This record gives sequence, C-alpha cells and structure tokens, in this order.
Amino acid sequence: MKVGKEESNYPCVQRTGLHAECNGNGYKLVQFAAATDVITGGTILTHKNTNKVTWRSPDGDTMNQIDHILIQKKHTSNLKDVRCKRGVNVDSDHYLVMDEIQARISTNKMHKGERVRKNNVQSLENEAVQQAFRSKIMEFNESTYADEESQKGIEKQWPICEKIMKEVAESAIGMQGPPQWSDWFDDECAAAISLKNKAYKNMLAKKNTRRAREEYQRRRYKEKKIHRRKKREAWKELMEEMEEAGRQKETRKFYRKVNIIRKGYKPRKIRRKISQLKIEGITEMGRTL
Repeated sequence: MKVGKEESNYPCVQRTGLHAECNGNGYKLVQFAAATDVITGGTILTHKNTNKVTWRSPDGDTMNQIDHILIQKKHTSNLKDVRCKRGVNVDSDHYLVMDEIQARISTNKMHKGERVRKNNVQSLENEAVQQAFRSKIMEFNESTYADEESQKGIEKQWPICEKIMKEVAESAIGMQGPPQWSDWFDDECAAAISLKNKAYKNMLAKKNTRRAREEYQRRRYKEKKIHRRKKREAWKELMEEMEEAGRQKETRKFYRKVNIIRKGYKPRKIRRKISQLKIEGITEMGRTL
C-alpha cells in the first residue's frame, strides 16, 4: 500500500516517504491511522530512496514502499530509525524492515530469583543410569548414617536425605540442557542456508543480474528440498517411536509423543535484557494491514 505526501494525509503520513500519491490501499491505511491516532514510521525520518524501498518487482526496475511500521503518536519521539535492510535474506520478494526504538524504561530494578535447573529424569529409562543411581544412594547412605548424631529425630534425618537425593541426582542423572527448538535441523541444513544467503548477497552485489538471480533461486530450491526431507524423516521417526511405545505399553512415553503432535508449532520467545535502552524491533515486512 502506497502512502503519499498529500497535505490531507498530514500528520498521519509525514513528508519523507518514497511516493508522492496514495493508491487505494494507501488511502485505507491513512484512514485507519487517523482513526487510531498512529503514524507511519517509515515517513518520519530522512533516508536515501534505497533505504526506503521495501519491495522490488520481479523485473528488477519497479521499487515501492508498501510495507510500513505504525507507531502511536504519543510514542513517536521513541522512534529513532526506520529503514529496510536489503542485505538480510528473509526468503521473500520483500525486504526486511527494521526499526530502532529508544524506550524510556524505569530505573527501578526488579530482583528475580535464580533460574531453577531440573534433573534429566528421562535418563532414568536407561538401565545403566538406574544402576549407577542406586549404587550412589547406597554409598551415600552408608557414609552418612555411620554418624550416630544423624539418626536422632526426623527433623535431623530429613535434611540429610534431601541433600543425598540432590547430590546423587546431579552426579548420576545430570541436569536438563537447553531446549531443542528443532530436532531435524542439523549441520546439513545450516550449510544449505549459508550457501543460500551467500548467493543472495552475491545477487545484491551484482545488481540483480539474471545469472546471479538464477543461482540464488537454485540455492533456495535446494535448501527447501533439504528441509522438507529432514522434516519427513523426523516425522517418520516420531511415528515409529509412538508405535513402539504403544506396542511395549509404555503409556507415559506414548502420550509424551502425542502431546508433541497435539501442541503443534509454537513460536520461539526471544528474551531481551531490560537494561538495554535501545531495543531493535525487527519485522519481516513491517506491520502491514
């Protein structure tokens, strides 16, 4: 949607945009901005036209600013920069739009407790781990209860038992590692993405020539093919594990696999430090309507 520099669009649309006139969708965006008291962030700051373009047509000549970031008027002073990043490969004919926000954050610090780490209980399914766990508990019991003072009263025995269980669990079972976001993503997938991004940057450097564009399309097709194959293999392996768990009547393991399928895909949450005053908000094609 193109938003123009007409006087009637001010202040919802500032005078530093790429286009002089609005199209049909652009007028709808201006009406929405006026009704909700927001401003198009890409028309506030002054940049070169190459940094305003958010979409390039397949012929390589037509360039438009059709993706926009909207911000409430009262927060406009927080917006420090809005520009497109052509060098970032978002696997689309649209360019990545990035905004930089300097938020006014309270200086009052919130004190949070330390992150609680959990034991890797699933490793107890291994018989060797079970045997090591039992032997270490017996070893700790023999060394601890040799002291006569430790056997006087449940109030003295319980802290000792708790300490034994924690130390044995940490040494024999181990702790849970960071969550794995994609079981099927491996080095082959990472290498394919690296080659695709290299071809994309080469295409930009050679100004979208036919040969460079065909090379990028070939790398992109190969990357998608590898990802589809890896996903199919991971799905097939999951189905086989579910069938095996059902045959062995391992109900807990079976329903754990079922829940993976039932919950489906969940987007990854990115946590940032509150102490950072500059927050870069990244969106693939802006906040479009």
